[in-house]
Amino acid sequence: MAKGPTTEEIDAQIKSFFQRALNWSMEYTEVLMDDQSLDAETEAAGMPRLIEHYQRQLKAGQFDSVVQSDAVDLLAPILPSGEKADVGTFKHACRGIALAKIEQYRRLIGDLTGEPMPSTHDPRFVGMSANGYPPHHHEEVRDQQETLQSIANRYRNHRKGIGDADKTLADFDISMRLASEVISPAKPIQAMSDADIRALRDLIDAIPPNALKSKSAEGKTFRELAESNENGPRLSYKTREKRLWFFRAMLNWASDEGYISTVPGKKISVGGKKDKGKTVDPYEKSDLERIFSTPVYTGRISLARPGTAGDQVFKDGRFWVPLIALYSGMRLGEIVQLHRNDVRQIDGVWAFDINRAEDDDKKVKTETSLRKVPVHKVLIDLGLSARCHDAKLGKRLFPDLPAAQNGYYSHNFSKWWGRYGETFGFRTTRKVFHSFRHLFADALRDLEAPEYVLKSIMGHADSSTTNKYGLGVGLDVRRSYVDNVEFDIVALRLLIERESV
Repeated sequence: MAKGPTTEEIDAQIKSFFQRALNWSMEYTEVLMDDQSLDAETEAAGMPRLIEHYQRQLKAGQFDSVVQSDAVDLLAPILPSGEKADVGTFKHACRGIALAKIEQYRRLIGDLTGEPMPSTHDPRFVGMSANGYPPHHHEEVRDQQETLQSIANRYRNHRKGIGDADKTLADFDISMRLASEVISPAKPIQAMSDADIRALRDLIDAIPPNALKSKSAEGKTFRELAESNENGPRLSYKTREKRLWFFRAMLNWASDEGYISTVPGKKISVGGKKDKGKTVDPYEKSDLERIFSTPVYTGRISLARPGTAGDQVFKDGRFWVPLIALYSGMRLGEIVQLHRNDVRQIDGVWAFDINRAEDDDKKVKTETSLRKVPVHKVLIDLGLSARCHDAKLGKRLFPDLPAAQNGYYSHNFSKWWGRYGETFGFRTTRKVFHSFRHLFADALRDLEAPEYVLKSIMGHADSSTTNKYGLGVGLDVRRSYVDNVEFDIVALRLLIERESV
C-alpha cells in the first residue's frame, strides 16, 4: 500500500487553504464592502457566531459537511492515486480547516471594525497575510473533472431545491457517509465502477442496527462497527435496501444530467432475503380495551402526566389522535399536522382535508395521500367539530404536539405512543400506531366496501382504467361507509357515553 501524506504535507496544504481565505478576506473588505448596501458593522456582527460554530466542532471532534468537503478537496492532491485518507489524516485536515476559518473570521472582524480580536496563535498561520486578490477562474472550475463529492453536493442541492423533506435529505447524507468510507469522495465520478458499489453494499450488509445512535458506536467508523459485528445482528432488509437506493438514485441522476455515460452496479443488490408479508398487525379487540382503559381516556392526574391515573379527562392531542386514527384510518403524520381549517364541512359533509401547506408546515407521503376523508359521526359526537372552531388553539388543531427537530410532528408522538403502549401492555413489535390504519382497512372490508372506495378513503393509488375518468368517489358515498364502521369495545362505549357533547 502506498504511503500516505506526512503531517508536514498536510500542514502545507492547510497553510495554502488559509492563504486563499486571507486573499478572499482582502477582496471582501477592499472591494465588496464598497457596495453601499453593505454595512461593515452589520457584516462583522454575525461573525462571532461563526467562530463559536467552529469552536464547538473542534471541542466535539465532529465536523460538519462543509469542513469535511473542504478537507476532502485539501487532501486530494497529496493522497496516493486511488487511496482514501485514514481517520487520523482526515481529522487532522478537518481540525486545520476549522482553525483556519476561526483565524480568518477573527482577522476579518478586526478589518471591518478596527478592533482586532485575539489571534489563535497557531504557528502555521503566524506571519501570514493576504498577498493578492483570489484569481477568477470560472472557466477552470467549469472544466474540472467532477468527483463523487461534487456530484453528491450538486444532487443534494437539486433534491433540496425541488422540496425534499429534511428527513429524506438526512437519509441521503447517511448513505453518503457510508459510501465515503469505502469510496474516496475525491474519486472522479466517471471512474466509479461495479467494485465501488459492491464495496458499499458489503458495508451496508455488515453494520449493526442503530449504528448511529448507540453509545458504544460513538467515535467509531462504520467500517470499525462492521468489523466488530461479524456474528451480530444486521439492519433489516428494507433499511439496507434504502441505504443503497439513496446512493444509486444519485448515480441515476448523474447519468440523466450527463455526468456519467453508464450507471455502475445496476444489478448489485443487498444480501439476505426480502422481508415478506405485513410487518404490522391490526389492533385486536383486547388491544382496544386496554388502550381506552388507560388514564388518557379514563382520567389522569394532570395534563402533563398522561400515564398517571387521576380524575381529570383532558381532550388534548393525546386524547384525539388515536381516536381519529381508529375512526378514519389516517396515517399518524396526517393527523398530527392537521390545521383547524382542515376539518370542515364540504358539500354538507364533515371531512378531513389532507393537503399541503403553503408554508411547508405539512407533508404528505404521496400524491394519492392528498384526499378528503369523512369525519366519523362518533368524532363529531365527541366534539371534534367544536374544537375546529376554537380560535384559542391557533392555526393547528393540536398545538400541544410540536414538531421534532427533524420537522415532523409525528416523531415525538410516535415515541410517546411506543412508551405508553409498553407501560399499558398493548405494544408489541407488530402492534404499533399504524395498527389503527390496518384495523380500519379491515373494518371497511368487513362492510364489503368496493376496492375503489377503500382506496379513496385510505389514500392508496388506484391504477385502474376507470379511475382515470370523472372526479372520483363522492364524499357522501365515502361517508356512508365510514359512518358504518363500529367497534364493540366496552371501554370505548363508556368513553363515548361519558364524553359526547
